[in-house]
Amino acid sequence: MNFRRLRTGLGLVAFLVLATAGAGVAQLGAGSNSNAPPPPPPPNASATTPSAAPTIATAAPTLVPTAAPALSPSPGPRRGRRAAPKETPSPEPTDTPAPPQFKTLDGVWEIELQPLGRRLADYQHFSLVQSGSNLTGYWEHKPGLTRTPITGTFDGRLINVSAVVPGGTVTFSGYVENMGDMVGMQHLAPGDAGIAFTAQHRKKERS
Repeated sequence: MNFRRLRTGLGLVAFLVLATAGAGVAQLGAGSNSNAPPPPPPPNASATTPSAAPTIATAAPTLVPTAAPALSPSPGPRRGRRAAPKETPSPEPTDTPAPPQFKTLDGVWEIELQPLGRRLADYQHFSLVQSGSNLTGYWEHKPGLTRTPITGTFDGRLINVSAVVPGGTVTFSGYVENMGDMVGMQHLAPGDAGIAFTAQHRKKERS
């Protein structure tokens, strides 16, 4: 008798008995849980879950750098109606200079002497007649408004007039501006300090 084959056969029988017993226990367990509710079916994604809104892919706008505009000063705020533009004033016409009042030394000149040490001026007169650069006329002076003949010269600016009086010669020397004003010195004798004077050309009175 072969013991090795006997042990192999007994092992197979034991394995079959154990397998059959395990299957029965499994069926019994399944039968005891037959009253349990069945598990819920898996949710249908297409039936219960609302479809998500389609996502539209948009490209982000590309920002192009631009130069900042130059800021210029703006006028202050205006209120009310828009102010009308001011008219540019037209330039005023230039005044035409008056023509010279005198063209020669002819006429009467009022002399104002300022003697040193005296507060009051001494007034005298010339009556001149011009002929080219030569002068004639008379000198009217005090006392008694004496008229003494005079002669002299005038070069367009400088003047020199002399009058012969008892005791010597009186001279007037100076300059003339615009045939209307005379400034100079009166000398009663050669070498004296002299007396400053001014003279104004007077208009000829109508007869």
